[in-house]
Amino acid sequence: MRCLPLALAVSLPTPILSSVTWYQTSSSNGDKLSSKTPLEFDKLHSPTSSSHAVNIDPETTYQAILGFGGALTQSSATVYKQLNDELREELIQSYYSDSGLDFSIGRLPIHSCDFSTESYTFVSDEVDSDLSTFDDEVVYDQNLSLPLIKDALAVNPNLKFFGSPWSPPAWMKDNNNMLYGGKLLDEFKQSWASYFSRWIKAYGNQGVQIWGITVQNEPEASQTWESCIYTAEETRDFVADYLGPTLNSDHPSVKIFGFDHNKDHIKDWSDILLADDSKSKDYIDGIAFHWYSGACFDNVKASFEAYPDAMFLPSEATYELTVLDDDESTEEWLVNGTYAKGEGYGYDILGDLESGSVGWTDWNIVLDQDGGPNHVGNYCDAAVVADVKSEVMTLNYHPQYYYIGHFSKFLKEGAVRVKSTVNGEEEMSSDCVWPYGKCDEKTVHTTAFLGEEGGITVVVMNCGDDDKEMELTVEGVDGTLVNVVPAHSIQTYVF
Repeated sequence: MRCLPLALAVSLPTPILSSVTWYQTSSSNGDKLSSKTPLEFDKLHSPTSSSHAVNIDPETTYQAILGFGGALTQSSATVYKQLNDELREELIQSYYSDSGLDFSIGRLPIHSCDFSTESYTFVSDEVDSDLSTFDDEVVYDQNLSLPLIKDALAVNPNLKFFGSPWSPPAWMKDNNNMLYGGKLLDEFKQSWASYFSRWIKAYGNQGVQIWGITVQNEPEASQTWESCIYTAEETRDFVADYLGPTLNSDHPSVKIFGFDHNKDHIKDWSDILLADDSKSKDYIDGIAFHWYSGACFDNVKASFEAYPDAMFLPSEATYELTVLDDDESTEEWLVNGTYAKGEGYGYDILGDLESGSVGWTDWNIVLDQDGGPNHVGNYCDAAVVADVKSEVMTLNYHPQYYYIGHFSKFLKEGAVRVKSTVNGEEEMSSDCVWPYGKCDEKTVHTTAFLGEEGGITVVVMNCGDDDKEMELTVEGVDGTLVNVVPAHSIQTYVF
């Protein structure tokens, strides 16, 4: 368990139950983050054994929220450029305004990734160890990604952006190729660390302040797209000897996140990067991770409990667009998405939060009707899919959008997780055998947070086929909140 710093712990006021504002998304009645009629706590209610008992203990506290968001990739920027002015404004407001999802963090690829239309960097294709050819104007991104990024900042100037590289320039690697893995050559480690610094400065000159970086996207995978292999030990040494000192000198406020890969190995990497005897521990602010190896909530929890002062940030999740459900046409998917994918997002967010994460980051914020563009054919779903080929362009909001919103709209930076149980249990299906993107249907799932002004936010989800009765209580306070959590629904309560 993570203990709060004493100053924060003593400043948290005792909760006072009030009228309960709540919101619902449901597959059965058309609710999509819909505001519902306020409820009251019933002081005379007698608990029943048939209901799911949700209990909140505001005195037992864990991690504080950083934020929620998605990746503003080159593919998303390409789609954004194709939209008309009205749809561009709609997309930005839908994600970054307080009337939309109120996203507060964003992931930015450092030059190209799989979700680009081509490979590119900001230096010459020839060896340039002192980076004399580095494009400090980042012209490529001025013509593509930066308009999207700046439009998001115009709506929310407090956005926290973190950058992730998929590969160093080809000449820095032993395979002389940005694709297909390969390793960073020893003689270019300082050049690569300096490249990070130049990119951060260049973006700052464009009015985009970089809050953090990850060392390498998916360092354990050799991909057909931009990729580069590191072991945990190699990452530790690169950070300790090159990247950490460089950023500490040039950009001391920028956070460094290690790993940025799947949860199955998060504890192994955390031990090497964050342990007391690790030479990188003074530079590493947190661990970023992806969902593709399975739920693995127990791995996240073990890492959080071992290193409670680090930030554990989910940095990528999506569904590969390989097959559709048996009863789902391409047109149906384009317009309505797949409801179970929203539940998969909800389940992962709940599990990660309950395991110690400080937020959650989606992958592409918008893609086109094909799940791209993508220069290697690695197509994916997205929370918003734009049809840019039809005579009338449209933005289609998939269930993932609404499920993320049940967290991002209500859990603000600084909110502190408090203990919540369902029928006396804290655990979800937590090992890596449980597949990513699938939801456990047996019971309701919940998480709860205490805001800085004493308000409590509770998220409750039911991905089963039957409605579930819920009785919610708060330790030390009389009364029970009684409600039905419909089949395949998610609810957020604020009181």
